[in-house]
Amino acid sequence: MKNKERVQNTFLVECLAWGMLQAYGVQAPPVPVRTMIAQPLPIFKNLVLLELSLGLYAATYRSGLNGSRLIVVDPTLPDEVQRAGIARELYVAYCYTSRATEVCGKGGHPRAYSDLFARCLLMPAAWVTTSAVTMSVEDLAARFRVPTSMAACRLNELVHYSPQASSERVLADALFSLGEPWQSRFLAWVAGQSVGVDIDDIQLTPKDVARWLSADAKLFQDVRYLVNTWKRSATVWLTQPVND
Repeated sequence: MKNKERVQNTFLVECLAWGMLQAYGVQAPPVPVRTMIAQPLPIFKNLVLLELSLGLYAATYRSGLNGSRLIVVDPTLPDEVQRAGIARELYVAYCYTSRATEVCGKGGHPRAYSDLFARCLLMPAAWVTTSAVTMSVEDLAARFRVPTSMAACRLNELVHYSPQASSERVLADALFSLGEPWQSRFLAWVAGQSVGVDIDDIQLTPKDVARWLSADAKLFQDVRYLVNTWKRSATVWLTQPVND
């Protein structure tokens, strides 16, 4: 897989995990993955969690000819292992939906980024970097209710994390410094969230975006998180192994 494509895919996977947390209104760890299946989003219609001893796997995704969709999890394993397995299979389930083409790609292997998605979903970067300052890997794993190995891997991914300066203008300039198609995608999203306009209808400037970010603290935090994720993906994700 080409480096550029890998950067884009890893960024999209983390954004997918972040968006799912936003859709469910999850604000703090531990992420309630079982509840997320019990109260599914439209893309997970007919998805059911089934407990069954699997032997070789913590969890697996299966679909039936009748439209049924299952995530089977082994109840004999530790809770944190079950949670990690469920999170991985949520991504696989998503990759088998019609909305997944951009992330998974046509003919792309649905498990190529499932481990990454599980880490992003259960240990969002913004939460981890806030907690990691004062917590050990073991304490972090306990707080997020994930295996210690997952917590260590996530910390390793984020070790070079360096937040952008917090001013609205610096963040606006960061948006305008992105290459295409990402600059247009970011700006279109920000414009839609802030004033509900199509960027094709206006001559957008960094000053405009900085003003919007200054007026909406939540939008500022969301955009900063996404831009930091993109900046980090270009320097960190390329060093991480991916099952191609």
